[in-house]
Amino acid sequence: MDRSLKSRLFNVDEPALTSAEVCVISLDVALALNYLHQEREPIIHHDVSSGNVLLWRQGDQWRAKVSDYGTANFVRQSTINYAGAAIYQAPESLNGDPDQPISCKVDVYSFGVLLCEMCIRDQPVQEDRDRQIEQIRNCYHRGLVRRCVQKEPWERPHMDTVIEELETL
Repeated sequence: MDRSLKSRLFNVDEPALTSAEVCVISLDVALALNYLHQEREPIIHHDVSSGNVLLWRQGDQWRAKVSDYGTANFVRQSTINYAGAAIYQAPESLNGDPDQPISCKVDVYSFGVLLCEMCIRDQPVQEDRDRQIEQIRNCYHRGLVRRCVQKEPWERPHMDTVIEELETL
């Protein structure tokens, strides 16, 4: 792998990612997460972030792989209420509510935060999430991010739906 997505996003000597690059990278990440979620025993990554997305050049475009599975766990065994960087975490991961079980939707939330970060080239800020989403120029990406970062897990799409939307872009 050539570098992390984080190092690519925040290298001031390089231009921002194009909309096409954001689509390819985010689709690669979505496919990886969907693979984990679609297993017979679904696996939650728990630490989706720009530092854990590795990039390499394939021809003239960046391609992505998801890395760092140290906090990944089977859904049925997942009692982790906090894993990874807090700025990417779903509300149910942070509040530790025992009545709200951890599901694959925590990765969907983190994916939405990651997509926002790619689009605006700025570090995620939990308290400033709405303003950051409004900065996304591509209306399709903005809408997808909004759906992924819904407070309630059941309001977030499944990764296969995210993939369908990204493939149409």
